[in-house]
Amino acid sequence: MEGLFIAEEVASIAGFLPAKHISWRFPDTKTFVLPLQANKKLAIWLYSRPPKPRLALENDFPEITNTKTGFQDLLVAKTSGELLAIEQIKLDRVVKFHFAAGQGFVPSPPVTLVFELTGRNCNMILLDEEQKILGAFRDISSDINRFRQIRTGLSYVGPPPYEKLDPRSFELNELVEILETKTLKDIWKHVDGIGPELTRALSVASGIGRKKKLGKLDIEQLWPFIHKLKDSPAEFLRETINIVDIKDLRLNEQRQENIEKLEIVLNKKINLLIKRLEDIQKIREAAKMADEIKLRADVLMAYQHTVPKNANKVSLFGFDGQEMIFELNPQLSALENAQKLYKRSQKAKKRKEEAENRFKLLIKEKLELEAVLTGLAKTTDKGLLELLKKYFKAKAKKQKSRIGAHFLAPHGFNVIVGKSSKENDIITKKLARSRDIWLHAQGYRGSHVIIQAQNKEVPFETIVFAAQLAAANSKAGQSDNVPVDYTLRKHVWKQKGAALGAVNYSQQKTVYVSPSRNPSIKS
Repeated sequence: MEGLFIAEEVASIAGFLPAKHISWRFPDTKTFVLPLQANKKLAIWLYSRPPKPRLALENDFPEITNTKTGFQDLLVAKTSGELLAIEQIKLDRVVKFHFAAGQGFVPSPPVTLVFELTGRNCNMILLDEEQKILGAFRDISSDINRFRQIRTGLSYVGPPPYEKLDPRSFELNELVEILETKTLKDIWKHVDGIGPELTRALSVASGIGRKKKLGKLDIEQLWPFIHKLKDSPAEFLRETINIVDIKDLRLNEQRQENIEKLEIVLNKKINLLIKRLEDIQKIREAAKMADEIKLRADVLMAYQHTVPKNANKVSLFGFDGQEMIFELNPQLSALENAQKLYKRSQKAKKRKEEAENRFKLLIKEKLELEAVLTGLAKTTDKGLLELLKKYFKAKAKKQKSRIGAHFLAPHGFNVIVGKSSKENDIITKKLARSRDIWLHAQGYRGSHVIIQAQNKEVPFETIVFAAQLAAANSKAGQSDNVPVDYTLRKHVWKQKGAALGAVNYSQQKTVYVSPSRNPSIKS
């Protein structure tokens, strides 16, 4: 989303602020909707979907939805206060939402939600009053970006600053000075808030090609259109290129997402078929040697009586009088070595026959998939949904026993104990939410233990209950007064390449308990 479009939406939203709001809505993991308590049904829609994140003020919002990620849980918990203001620095693709302190049953301090609408690197970050990161939609480690990390507990550093002309305030002579001899397609490098869509609209409206080098007269010709564009970029784009409205745009984005999903799965299937066809070619090459292997077996069989026992190499003359060197298994007789060669020859021929039967089927399947892939852009929306159903068959849920051992803790909390390294990985990485309590015996190998907090305050009695389980299911299970560390799940992370169940954690507290595999519940 280009900076001027963002500025237009920011101005629309700012007109209704400050405003109270009702509960966030989350249609999916990448869409965040904040309904405002205004006279009409208004909501701020945040689409954190690379490569085209969007911000919009709309007159509708979905029914109440459950949170789907830990970051969504964090938003609900921390942004209960009034939405005070919305801010865009220059015309950058970064927007800040400033929330007041929450005055609910559990008061929460003021926070700022930063929405970075930066294409494939888009992100959402929640900050405290001191600009420390409380959580992020997407963590960014030093492995990904060594200049700017996004991780809980770090101070927030925004995208790097830049210097560009602001189209809302610069003069014609400034534009001539900076754009003369440049091409129109390079305008985004020098003028803030303008990207590919608005550049294309300027080209259509002015009749100046995007690759043409601009002279002073060309820039003077552009000037009135830039004036018109800066006041209402969305309207300018609609008038110029007949762009669809925001709801149609959402449908188009959904269509594009469906196409991208299908492209990924189809390319994977085609690549797999290519590998199988390559394997068939290798089988064909191996089969070319089958007759030669049989000939060697015939020679060895014919002269087996001349081969010394336990020989690992022998030289014999073939039927054409040429010398042949044989590598032999000294533990087998000459006859057995010859039989082994016969089997190799027969196996190669049989594999070739089977491969040739598969070859035609694989080619047919590959051509069909390629035809589907190349035709995705022209496929109807209904056709795309049918393809999604075909290639993304829902996997039946396994009716096996639940992952981990489950215990009912004091005050009704569910506690999960991993029973293996693999289960430790699953309960920590997949089952636990960001604000659940994570426990592990300090300094000992053992189970990961999770208290499923459900966004509630976990009493210390429940923590002690879970700590006893963590101690009992560790190498310290026969000891007494065992130290058990506990922290929020969001403070637990796994390093790349680490073994199953191996994690790092921070901001932990420690409790000393006696191990118990069946702690009592005191109510």
